[in-house]
Parts: sequence; structure tokens; C-alpha cells
Amino acid sequence: MASDSQQANAAVQLYEARSGEYDGTWHVDFTERFAAQLNIKPGQRVLDLACGTGLLTFREADAVGSKGKVVGVDVTPGMLAQAKAKKQRDGPNYDHVEFFQGDILNLRAIDGLKENSFDVISVASALVLFPDPAAAIKHWTQYLKEGGIIAVDSTHPRNLVSGIVIERIGRKLGISVPYHRDWSQSEDSLKRVLEAAGLQVEKVTTIDNQAGYGRRYYDFDDADDQFVSHVIVGISRDKFRDPEIRKKAHTLFLEEWNNLAVNGKVEEVDAVFLGVARKTKLTSPTASAQSNGAKAQAPTNTEVIFTGGCRCGNIKYSSTSPPSQITHCHCRACQQVSGSSYLPFFEIPTTALTYHSSSTLQTLKLSDAAIRTFCSSCGTPISMVYLHGGWDKRTSLTVGSVDVGTFKGEFPGTKQHIFLREKAPWTVLPEDGAPRYETASEAQAGYIEKYSKTV
Repeated sequence: MASDSQQANAAVQLYEARSGEYDGTWHVDFTERFAAQLNIKPGQRVLDLACGTGLLTFREADAVGSKGKVVGVDVTPGMLAQAKAKKQRDGPNYDHVEFFQGDILNLRAIDGLKENSFDVISVASALVLFPDPAAAIKHWTQYLKEGGIIAVDSTHPRNLVSGIVIERIGRKLGISVPYHRDWSQSEDSLKRVLEAAGLQVEKVTTIDNQAGYGRRYYDFDDADDQFVSHVIVGISRDKFRDPEIRKKAHTLFLEEWNNLAVNGKVEEVDAVFLGVARKTKLTSPTASAQSNGAKAQAPTNTEVIFTGGCRCGNIKYSSTSPPSQITHCHCRACQQVSGSSYLPFFEIPTTALTYHSSSTLQTLKLSDAAIRTFCSSCGTPISMVYLHGGWDKRTSLTVGSVDVGTFKGEFPGTKQHIFLREKAPWTVLPEDGAPRYETASEAQAGYIEKYSKTV
């Protein structure tokens, strides 16, 4: 895999100035908790990528003992200088530790590394720096022995919310920023990325209180302070130095901050997802077809993945594609057509959907944005299709209409909660870690605004 020099330079810019103070932060405690998930054995060979100042590297060195070997790789000179100084200070205790400076997206450029030679690879607090996490992991696992394990972590979708906002405004302005974390929505998101890299996932767990603050809430009025802290004088300041770009960024920052607010509050959750996966002889059949691990691809055959239908049995359908993750829509229309507090949907390609009986299938158009279907006999809501902008190529099925017992594979988890400004007052949202939006999701916000005229 070719080196992404732009990403490497961004990492240096992000961490170089922090190298002298890094060991005085929450990373000390987090690397201890990270290491506890690895089950490293004496005598093993360990590769610690994005090793920084060696906080995790030296814990791993203690675990493998003098008969083992630990190699740390980092691209940032200042961080690596701290790690090497620790090794020199502790003398022969860490003769079995070696450090290399290099881009971890281009490990072939490092002469001291050989493929298929490590029992364990660790990548702590770094995966969300890379635009294609599955491709990065696939590159790293070439250096694992067969049967070896890799451990990585990714952020909770509400961890460091300013970073979420900066990523989104950077994308809208066409500016490269050192965050690529929008894909990391849940434990299942990380699991799918590991599987997309061809690995057998052993566990994915949530580590709470990563930095020690648990949860905290910001008011909408805090947006300006956050903009100053993280854009004007923060790590992204050079990206937004131009006055015109900064002005546009400020407007977008306020918009995105408002999108994250629920009942006027922006929640920040101090948690990450940590996954451990194993390299086996078998490679996931979908791995080579997935570009970023975030979305499963439709099978090329006609195998039925699941079936569904209405309560009275007049409507029956099947899908030859696995669905997306689940969106919980809390809009007033979904409340009224379902008689409940919200409707859960997941999406499939429209071409994968086949109706085997549909004598009572009726359409309902409540706005210019979409058409819904339901059973006119028993009232079961079945589907919704957005009508414009390419959205018509996918059909959203109501999850309640699915015959769960027919589902092949792992049933999807929650992707997001939308239209929370219309949420039923008696509904208490679960602590599922999914993104929450006052209106539509970021991807659909403009579409909904344009076509939401009530019919």
C-alpha cells in the first residue's frame, strides 16, 4: 500500500508539539487498560505501531520479557525521541526493545521489519487518523504471523465532539484535517472494519472513561468557545488561517454544532471501542470487495438474506442483500403511521428487493421527499423510498416487518437516531452510542430541507 505522505505530515504536525507533555496526560492510564486486553505471553514478538513516547511499547516489553522482542514505529520525531530517551535511561532492562521512525502506512520502507514475523500488533489511539481504516489494517496484518492478533481502538461517536465537527466542516470545504472518524459509530462499526481487512474478530469492547471525565454537556452558546479552542488556536489552526476560509468554517461550525445538539445540549462521551482480531488462513469473502469496512456489499448471487412482510400475510418480500445499520426515525410522521414513538428502518438496494405477494400494498405520499408503503388490510408499515437525488436507488424497510428468524448473518445494530426535535416526550433514548440528530442526518439534511414540502 502506497504511503500517504500528506497523512504522515498531518500526524507530525498534530503530535510534534505535544511530545514533551504527552506522558503527563490520560494516555498513561489508557495504555495500561489497552495492554490488559492483549494477553501477551513471554517470548512473543510484538509490533507497536504509532508507538508515540513508548507508553504502550514498554508495557508490552515487560510482558514479553527479555526472551521476547518489541518494536515501536512512529512518524513523529519528537515522540520517538522521548521513547528512545526512556530506553537509554533504563539501560539493559529494555535491550529487547527497538524503535524506528517511519510512516506506518508504508512499513515496507522500514528495513528492520519483516512480514509474517510478529505475534501481536498494537495500534493505540491512532486508527481514526487514517482515511481508509480497513486498508491500513490489511497492510499491518501482513506483518503478523498466521494466528497472530492485532488490537486497535476507535472513538465513540460522541468522543471529543469538536473533532467530529472539524472533520465535517473540513469535508464540506475540501480541506484535509487530521480526523477520519465519522465511520466509527459503534462496536459493530469497528468489528466490520476488522472483518473487511480479512481478520477473525475475537472481541470488541467499549472502554469507558478514557480520559477520566465520563460524560459532559455543552450548551449551544459554547460553540464559539469551541471554535476558538480547536480551530483558531488549536491543532487545525493552519488549515483555517485564510480569513475567508475561517469565516466559512465558523458558519459551518455553528451549523454542525447545532446538528449535534439534543434539547439544546451537546453531549460528549469519554469512551472508545477496542477490538482484538486474529489472522487466520481463511480470508473474509467480502473483505476484498469492501473499500472501507463501513458498509457491507450486496452479494453477487441470488441467495435470500432475509424475508419479511405484513401482519396479515398479504404482503411478503425477500432481500438478496444484507441491510445497512438501523436508523431510528422519531419524526411526527413516523409516530403517526406506526402508532408508536418512532420507526426503525434499514436500507437495501432497491434491486435486491422482491415482492412475492403484494395484493394489499398501498402507497402513501406525505411530502415531496418520499413515498411510503403499507398494508391496507392490517396497517403494517412496510417501506419508504426517497424520490430524488439518487436516493431512489435504495429502499428503507421497516425493521418490524422483517422475519428475524430468516435473517442470515449478524443482525444489524443501531446506526443513528434522527428527528429528535420531534421525539415523543415519553421516550427515553437508549445509551447505544449512536449519533443523534435534531433533524436529518448530515448526509440527508440538505435533501430533506429541499423536498420536505407537505403534500
